[in-house]
Amino acid sequence: MFVMNNENPDHSTSVALSSGTVKLMPSNRTLWRALFWAPAVAPLAFVALVLLVGIVGEYFGSEVNPASILVLPVIALTLGTVSCYFVAGVIGMPIAFYLRRIHSLNGYTIHGAAFCWAAIFASLCAVVMVGGSWNELPLALCYFGFGLIPPVLLSGTAFWLLLRQFSKSEGNTATNAGRFNLQREAEQSGEPEPPNTPVLKS
Repeated sequence: MFVMNNENPDHSTSVALSSGTVKLMPSNRTLWRALFWAPAVAPLAFVALVLLVGIVGEYFGSEVNPASILVLPVIALTLGTVSCYFVAGVIGMPIAFYLRRIHSLNGYTIHGAAFCWAAIFASLCAVVMVGGSWNELPLALCYFGFGLIPPVLLSGTAFWLLLRQFSKSEGNTATNAGRFNLQREAEQSGEPEPPNTPVLKS
């Protein structure tokens, strides 16, 4: 069984397992940096999806409401953006911190959490929309599921990729800082600079 030993929240580490899964132990700073960018992906993806549906509908001669094509993107970029950041901060970040704590922060768990949240929220929206007309519920579920789940999953993908990139960058910075400190200590003590550790190629 794999056990992550690094519990320092101020430094990022990552480990690639034999199964291909990469588990991260990002620092608190890295998590919040990823949060700053990732939630904006969902409303942008939703706008792109609405515009795509409008273009495809016009091309095939389907009836498209021009008002909805204009209003929905505006709502997504204003109220939707604020809501995405609120949900990411109140729900997403506690989940991310918990997954890091139990050494399970990877692409599968991040996308699984994003899918579950999107599915639950889409179901609630569908129930509210149909009211008492339960025969319309399957169509409403398809409508909200198609509109919400892909953008939220894309936001989860952005969060995961940003975590990996920021963790790698932070790790390189820490390594360079450590080498610089060793060189400075060697210069101050008058000892020769320690040679670089050779890298063995298999």
